[in-house]
Amino acid sequence: MTGAGCTVSPKEQGDRERKAASVQVFKLHMTKDLWTRTNSGGSPKKNLDKPKSLTEDPSGMVTIELTGPQMVDYLQILDYNAHGGASARDEPLAATVYDAVTPVVDQIRTPPVPGAPAPEVTIHAAVAPTTSAPPK
Repeated sequence: MTGAGCTVSPKEQGDRERKAASVQVFKLHMTKDLWTRTNSGGSPKKNLDKPKSLTEDPSGMVTIELTGPQMVDYLQILDYNAHGGASARDEPLAATVYDAVTPVVDQIRTPPVPGAPAPEVTIHAAVAPTTSAPPK
């Protein structure tokens, strides 16, 4: 994806996408706000508003299951938003998620070992409000 919309992708991006595509399912754990703010963007614009599954827990965290192809899309979205895409959004958040997800993807052996557990990533990132209230 290097060059799409002036994105300066890490040289490992293509290999990461290839590895992600080989996995049946990924599990991501993060706040719902973080998921909502990082699941769309790119060039052309992509949106992962319908993951394989999304389960909320009372603490405000969600577990998102993505298929391998959906994880490829998510990596492309994060790459675009984290690495200077022309219309990138929430660059610091995208970079935080990208930096948390990519070490797990980098460790994937292709093809995955049959019966291997789904790769899991937990992201504990604070999400700042998109707008700030005026001081009182």
